[in-house]
Amino acid sequence: MLNKISVFFQHPFFYNKRNLLIIWILAGIVTGMKQYYLGEINSHINNFVIFKTSFPHLLSHQNMYLEYPKEYFDLYLYGPIFSILIAPFSMMPTVISVTTWNVLNAVVLLLAIYELPISDRHRAVVAWLVLNCAITSMLNTQFHCLCIAFIVLSYTFLNKKQEGWAAFFMVLGTMIKLYGIVGLAFFFFAKNKWKYIGACLAWAIVFFIVPMFFVGIDYTLQCYQDWFNVLTHKNDLNVAMNNTRTDVCVMGMFRKILHDGTLSNLYFIIPGLIIFGLSYLKIKEFKNVNFQMRLLASVALFIILASTGSESPTIIMAFVGVAIWYILSKKTTLDLVLLWFTLIISSFSPTDIFPRFIRENYINQYALMALPLLLVWLRLHWQIMKNEE
Repeated sequence: MLNKISVFFQHPFFYNKRNLLIIWILAGIVTGMKQYYLGEINSHINNFVIFKTSFPHLLSHQNMYLEYPKEYFDLYLYGPIFSILIAPFSMMPTVISVTTWNVLNAVVLLLAIYELPISDRHRAVVAWLVLNCAITSMLNTQFHCLCIAFIVLSYTFLNKKQEGWAAFFMVLGTMIKLYGIVGLAFFFFAKNKWKYIGACLAWAIVFFIVPMFFVGIDYTLQCYQDWFNVLTHKNDLNVAMNNTRTDVCVMGMFRKILHDGTLSNLYFIIPGLIIFGLSYLKIKEFKNVNFQMRLLASVALFIILASTGSESPTIIMAFVGVAIWYILSKKTTLDLVLLWFTLIISSFSPTDIFPRFIRENYINQYALMALPLLLVWLRLHWQIMKNEE
């Protein structure tokens, strides 16, 4: 039976880039329209409503980072430049704009995957492995498909010796949502490091001052202060013990299992940074593309494992790392078991095909979506230190 399934998935259909592009575009269209026509706009597309209303809030010099319960629930958590970039979506009818938004997320992520320095067959495998998590993100009309795409592109353009574009995606990702700063992890892979540094500074200045042309200097500077304040406030909300939606990270998992909301992030982040940092001792491997790709996979996993804002729609970022890890692995029995464990718990547990009782009483209650991701990350770093090819 397993052999028949394996033969089925070897069909050329599954490895055709055009077919994958059509499937991903359809995923964007279907998720966007489905969520819009469910009727409760401020529930099913709430994140997108937050995005698109940020531009009129910006133009009217309102504090974008306050609560606006008559328009949406939750808070706007993105940089001022994002409210400028989202402007075209705020001018379209909502059903068109939310669908276009999801298609944009799908297409950009798929194209970023196809920029990876691996074979088209392996790119297709990565695309299939991350598709379900991408759909989960799009059902929540999130930004995270674009976010991980920017991180991937900040590496792939360095790999192609295009430091200016690598800097563009790293800085833009950072100025929209701070996750993008992890693109600096690839600094040592840059062929022309001074050019990369200069490009980073130039793009940072550009994206910092662009909002000033729309709303002036004082209000823009106030926006950055308000952004810092809301991120600090949001972190406090994320780690609340009665919140089972966020804090789906290593620290959150232990906080929930031990019922100890005071458990410090530093107990986990410092050892994690040490493990990650040990990889940079392998200086001779810096030009090895497999080594670089494993660092990319590690970064994608780490930003979710170490973030209190992690939740099911953000897992797409880590799962790109899982997929890259797997296609570079020797595919031992342990690797295969880890992959299936991660697919079931981290990818499919938020879906309706997973038993609801187990999801609500165990997976969500104890943030167990982080457990397989942690095991993959540790396995990945074991392979890095052993120089596995």
